[in-house]
Amino acid sequence: MKVKEVSLLEQDVRPSSVDIEDLSSPLFIAWQINSLCNLDCLHCCEEAGYQMPNELTKDEALDLCRQITEMDIPYAAISGGEPMLCPYFFDAAKVITDNGISLKVETNGHFIDEKTADKFKEFGFRSVQISIDGVTPKTHEAMRIKGDWQKAIDAVKRLVKRGINTEIVFVPTKFNLKETSQMIDLAASLGVYGFYTGKIMRIGRAAKNWDKLAPSEKDYEDFFNVLQKKEAEYKGKMKVYYYPYDVVEELKYRMYNPSASLLIIPNGKVKLIGPLPYLCGDLRKHSLKEIWQRYKQAWKRRDVLEFTQKVIKDHTLLAQSNTWIELDI
Repeated sequence: MKVKEVSLLEQDVRPSSVDIEDLSSPLFIAWQINSLCNLDCLHCCEEAGYQMPNELTKDEALDLCRQITEMDIPYAAISGGEPMLCPYFFDAAKVITDNGISLKVETNGHFIDEKTADKFKEFGFRSVQISIDGVTPKTHEAMRIKGDWQKAIDAVKRLVKRGINTEIVFVPTKFNLKETSQMIDLAASLGVYGFYTGKIMRIGRAAKNWDKLAPSEKDYEDFFNVLQKKEAEYKGKMKVYYYPYDVVEELKYRMYNPSASLLIIPNGKVKLIGPLPYLCGDLRKHSLKEIWQRYKQAWKRRDVLEFTQKVIKDHTLLAQSNTWIELDI
């Protein structure tokens, strides 16, 4: 789940009665603003850590922001890569927030020093989500290669101190799942608004490291029991959010009930949904408004639905999620 990296939880994935055909614009934009990252996480959905060829320029990125505001899209999230490594991150955020759009920032927290935390406060972000995958440096850094647990913790403290709506996202794996209860207690002790988690997504690097990372069904049963207890324990004090479905279960639903959201990757291309390889638009060729219509059309295509059915039967095909296929719509 999170995203992040950008997760299904951040992509308006909860079942709803919204019919995208009735909407003139999406309700949510998930924007991976860059691919560069200072970490090398074992589970990274985007396989980030490098500069993607042909990423949007600053001018192109700001034009995207203007289109988001012109379409009156209510909610957006910026992730990466690590978004704080994008040189025009604050420029993009300013266009979005100055126009009254709720903006979430998803980061590993390494670059949130006192000065940056002050700036975050000025921007009035809807929320800032920090990734922490263990109650100790050893556990966290086993998952987030090159990571620094203390920097993530310090970032949370700085944000909370300034009254910024702060969230922690936790990705469960074989080697950290038993720390779930302690992790939620840690989040509460830090004073965050919410704790986000759910089943690990079999996408990108996680698919390649699946045998090393994936919990068993029994592990998940224990995991969700803990979450239910902790949700009750912290009711009224801290939100404990968890999405009980994996990406395959999600695809079964989204085949017939597409999310009212768009997932934009750093080069300006737009994915149909994280677990599938299909691209339904390109901001260098199409306006965001055109891409929204292309998105609707793409979910009706026989080849898309047939491949989705194959993925549902053969989960190993999820490893192809970043082998992009541009749809001719």
